[in-house]
Amino acid sequence: MMMYRSHHPTTASLRREVRLRRYRQLLLLNAKLADPTNPLTKLSKESFHELLSIIEGDLDRLDNRGRPLPASYQLLLALHFYCTGSYQKEVGEQHGLEVSQPTVCRTIHRVSEALAQRYSQFVVFPSTTQASEIHERFYKVARFPNVIGAIDCIHMKISNPGGTMAEQCRNSKGWYSINCQVVVGPDMRILTAIVRWGGSVPDWLIYDNSRLRRVLEHGEYGHLVGDAAYQCQRYLLTPLPCPSTPAERSYNRAHSSTRRRARRAFGMIRRRFQCTARELRSNPKTSCAVILSCFALHNFILQRQGPQEDAEALYAPDDGPQDRFSGECDPEGESYRQHIIHEWFSSDAPEEERSGRE
Repeated sequence: MMMYRSHHPTTASLRREVRLRRYRQLLLLNAKLADPTNPLTKLSKESFHELLSIIEGDLDRLDNRGRPLPASYQLLLALHFYCTGSYQKEVGEQHGLEVSQPTVCRTIHRVSEALAQRYSQFVVFPSTTQASEIHERFYKVARFPNVIGAIDCIHMKISNPGGTMAEQCRNSKGWYSINCQVVVGPDMRILTAIVRWGGSVPDWLIYDNSRLRRVLEHGEYGHLVGDAAYQCQRYLLTPLPCPSTPAERSYNRAHSSTRRRARRAFGMIRRRFQCTARELRSNPKTSCAVILSCFALHNFILQRQGPQEDAEALYAPDDGPQDRFSGECDPEGESYRQHIIHEWFSSDAPEEERSGRE
């Protein structure tokens, strides 16, 4: 005769659960917040508490059911994940708390959503009155005129989302990613970012469908500099594919040095927030919120604490697809690029002399 085991919890298991809950509550009551100045968070204590004050209202629960984690611990757990990219189970074992993996997962989601909702407080596109100042600062980088920002895309790895989204997120190299378009200023601060397209979408298509393009076409900001994945347009200049004159080579060098600001910003982000250098294993919506949170924190830290001492040396290698734009040329963009070369680079010294000065 087959015997069936009861699924009702035994008295011993209930007592054990009560003891575990009481132990966790004791830890929550007595544990001290880890010093936010440690290498994990890269934040000063003042910056940590300022960041906490911004999102604390979204993290606190109205009831105390289940002894929820304090907002400070929720932020600390999320920062630990952002900065180390560790498995969520390992994150939950830090800071004196035995937090389960599902709790860590919910905490990261909650903190990321809170930061993403306040993204506009951290990432602000300059006004037209600020454009001339940005032009001057970019000009000091490599003598390239009227630049409002360096535009580039970076592929953030994600796990297979499955379903219809799988093919949308599979890039030309065969792995799954979110293709993130970012515009970076002269100080490597992010001016604007688009984080909602799958890895199969080419860079130029993201820009063509963006509000940013429509804003720039009003003609009040100057132009962007981007790589060969974009179409050369009046307000987005790309490098010449085959420079043949000293002026064209000077243009390409200045263009490359200016555009490199974006790759350096990516290098800073990937070094500071290791989760962006690894595969994000959450669903695509949460992955996008995590990426936006890291972009927002990048700006927050730059504004409060300035760039790292070795920021100029950081450079993110482009391990994502490097597809070139293969569509039709834009005559207006090609004409404007030649105008920039003639007006700003035709009087440069020969290539050998310029290379010696640099």
